Amino acid sequence: MHKLSRAEDIPKELPASTLNDILNGKRERLPDCQLVVSFVMVCHRHAESTGLPTDGLGSVAQWLAHWRAARNERAQAIGSYDLYGTPADEAERRTTRTVARLVRLAGDGDDESVYRLAIIKVLTGENAEARYWLHVARQRRHPGAEAFAATSRPEEFAAGQCFAYGQTYEQAGAAKEEIARFYYKLAADHGHPQAIERLRALRTVPFGKLLPAPVPTT
Repeated sequence: MHKLSRAEDIPKELPASTLNDILNGKRERLPDCQLVVSFVMVCHRHAESTGLPTDGLGSVAQWLAHWRAARNERAQAIGSYDLYGTPADEAERRTTRTVARLVRLAGDGDDESVYRLAIIKVLTGENAEARYWLHVARQRRHPGAEAFAATSRPEEFAAGQCFAYGQTYEQAGAAKEEIARFYYKLAADHGHPQAIERLRALRTVPFGKLLPAPVPTT
């Protein structure tokens, strides 16, 4: 499935570790719509190439309708709060701002920014860019680059790094909490349990009451 997802017309590459976690129920958060579309398209393509029937697979439009229904049901269950504390449009803006800043710093010769770009791009599914920034980080001999390049589970490695970044910013005080949430969310979106808990703790409702813990999906 990973190989098939690398075709040019597939919206998003499907890393084996991501699929394994989702299909085995290791993630509590809904996958994004591009991943759902890619998964359905790859299933159809594999079935067609092996002569298996496709009637029972459902169309992309049908699965997107299921995805929207699940997203709406989850939103109603948690009220007006996202368990991870960041509306989708705000998360996109925050990612854009952070990445733009890191690219600027990387261009000025900051090795840590190069390494962080590789980490972020792995978790946002932009694997070609991740490989480029990791190559640059290795050329510049960033201390974490070789371990990152050698790992067989890059998303898990990157999620752990983002959790550590989040901790650093959270410990720096309230002024850095927005950046902490950015890194925690990247890690949480890939199933990092401690990042999920820290986001829940940072996102409080009036009177200091914590949001409920995520409800396991069945």
